[in-house]
Amino acid sequence: MLQEIKIRNFALIEKTEIPFEKGLNVLSGETGAGKSIVLEAISLLLGGRAQAGGIRSGAEEAVVEGLFDLSELPVFRERLQTLGVECPGEELVIKRTINRSGKNRIFMNGGLATLNMLSAACEGLIDLCGQHEHQSLFRASVQLDLLDRFAGIENHRAGASSRFALASRLREERETLKKKEEERAQRLAFLQFQIGELREANLVAGEDESLAHEKKLLQSSEQRLQLAGQIESALDAEEGAFSSLKLATNRARALVQIDEAARGIHEAMERALAEIEEGARLVRQYRDGTDLNPGRLQEVQERLSLLANLKRKYGATLDGILANLEKLESENELLLNLGTRLDSIEAEFQKECRELLALARALFEKREKGARSFMKAVSQELRELRMQDAEVGLSLSFGEEIASWGADSLGTSIELLVRTNLGEEKKPIQKIISGGELSRLMLAIRRVIADRGGIGVYLFDEIDAGLGGQTAFTVGKKLKSVARHNQVICITHVPQVACFADHHLSISKHSLQGRTTTRVVVLDEAGRREEIARMLGAEKLTPSAIKNARELMDSASV
Repeated sequence: MLQEIKIRNFALIEKTEIPFEKGLNVLSGETGAGKSIVLEAISLLLGGRAQAGGIRSGAEEAVVEGLFDLSELPVFRERLQTLGVECPGEELVIKRTINRSGKNRIFMNGGLATLNMLSAACEGLIDLCGQHEHQSLFRASVQLDLLDRFAGIENHRAGASSRFALASRLREERETLKKKEEERAQRLAFLQFQIGELREANLVAGEDESLAHEKKLLQSSEQRLQLAGQIESALDAEEGAFSSLKLATNRARALVQIDEAARGIHEAMERALAEIEEGARLVRQYRDGTDLNPGRLQEVQERLSLLANLKRKYGATLDGILANLEKLESENELLLNLGTRLDSIEAEFQKECRELLALARALFEKREKGARSFMKAVSQELRELRMQDAEVGLSLSFGEEIASWGADSLGTSIELLVRTNLGEEKKPIQKIISGGELSRLMLAIRRVIADRGGIGVYLFDEIDAGLGGQTAFTVGKKLKSVARHNQVICITHVPQVACFADHHLSISKHSLQGRTTTRVVVLDEAGRREEIARMLGAEKLTPSAIKNARELMDSASV
């Protein structure tokens, strides 16, 4: 149940806390007082779209919070866990912030959430039944949902829907394989050409880099030989470094014989001479190992050209090409075995279709059985709502062509029919039913399914619009009946409905310091009498008006 909502800087509401109780909660007030604001706030808690225009003038941010008690709704606690929302207790706190900058936020039990998460978590938590929702009754999907809830066969439908989803996936895979079968020969030929081209290339990871380095060396062979020769000449020439250093070393040796203190000089000269000799040897070795090989250069250039061509066709790098080769080989293997896989999928699909068809037929039979009770129960409710000649019908048929099914219809076609006047034929509701009659039909349907469970809160938004007198009184009695086992929130202008409230809230609009604001007040018994007297049309709260209100309230408590 919804325990409380807090609203701050939303539309005309500056700040308010609205408590709700078990049973029938009634919200009343003058037209334009702000009842729709409360409804919009609740809609936000269920995943409605946030608009910056809803922020109160002069404020930068609007906040709406709601506290739900989930102690009697374990399915919602399980759903929260599936969505990754922490739910340590049996409460759900939803907070929506709307900012003019567009930085809106959603919190569920203190954690950040997305709009999709919120919508998924709150689906079915509050059943909105208002002027805008009436039209949904025209949709076959809604009619099926109501019938399945009444018949208590949601679990059977869920099982069949899961089997339908599996059969649909198999059908898609079968169709994909069939399409591939048609293209198989052409695709195989192309694949095998590509695989052959790549295999023939004998690719080695990293070889493009090593070949590029080798190409650079081969292209510079002549220059490198020339440089090596110049180094060798500089070392070995008559006036070269080697001859000069050898002469210097001999002189240093002679100096040591005269003065032992010069031994360090001599040793340094000896080491330098050894290094020069080693350098000369390495230069000769480098020169001898460097060869002008135009044939090898051509081979390297041709290989690099081949690799560049393969990169253009199969991938930007050799690693990418090799990975692509693996994919091509896998697809080639799949196509080679396509016939076997297609046969296997076809057999599995046919098996699933047989089992699905059996489940769907059984579901249809349960729907037919439930429809008979549903029609009888709703028709009786309508008679009690002063539609004495009304009779509801459900036209059901079953189609065995699985390809035309929906995940929820599962072969069942449905049409809700109604007769409002004696002697007429039942016709589709959108063709003959008026707005007031549609309101009563919606209430009658909610009344017969209200004790089936699975819904947290029923919210009726002026479902009694256009009704009055004894019919409105009966509507109030029906709402009270729904509220015996469910929390009901009802927005109404009709005193014959409001008098049945277990918990009555008054919504009013006031001007303070040049600003208009909406207030929500919980009414005590005396406040209820005054509010109902106002709703009865009393211009002043005279003793007579209060007496009329008390009598109406007393009649509702009988």
